[in-house]
Amino acid sequence: MLNRVALGDEQGFTLIELLAACLLIGVVVAAFAGLFTSVEQRNSTLQQQAVLASTARPMLDSLAAELESAQCNGTTQPITAASGTQLTFTTPDRQQPYHLQKITYTLAGGVFSRTLATSTNTGGPPWTMGTAATTGSVSSVTNPVIFDFLSSSGQDLSPGGATVSAANLPNIARVTMTLVVTPTASHGTGSLTTQSAASLRTPLCS
Repeated sequence: MLNRVALGDEQGFTLIELLAACLLIGVVVAAFAGLFTSVEQRNSTLQQQAVLASTARPMLDSLAAELESAQCNGTTQPITAASGTQLTFTTPDRQQPYHLQKITYTLAGGVFSRTLATSTNTGGPPWTMGTAATTGSVSSVTNPVIFDFLSSSGQDLSPGGATVSAANLPNIARVTMTLVVTPTASHGTGSLTTQSAASLRTPLCS
């Protein structure tokens, strides 16, 4: 008799209680899954930012150093092409006797790249340039204008990223550069901006 009473008192979960428990568990699991995804995305964004920063900053620093040592190609001014997305100039390498380098930086399709051609002869003009090759690049660039060109008086020679006219190329005294890179994992956020500038020595071309 006691056993029957005890068995009669045993109660299980009702269907409503089971459904409520399942719903609560689902909410908790979804919350943790969302948190995990957010943390994973954040880590991926930081990793990509670090990689992009490690290429963007050295590239702009190298560009600034090259511009500051730019020199004429015979009677041609150091900078031969200039716009908001492209810059071409000549500069010597570090060898003795030196070669002349023709360097082009270009932004195309979100990639900022450096192309180099080195003269096959040394010492002085006339220079014979070798085949150009891409020597470096930065991807995920999101700003449409990289370069801005100023005269010695501070006049903007490329407003809005416009191409600098042939007549104004010899007047370029200072170049500012800006790279904005946005990791793909950030889905349009988490951009990183790198800036630099260089003043030309403006040598006299004979």
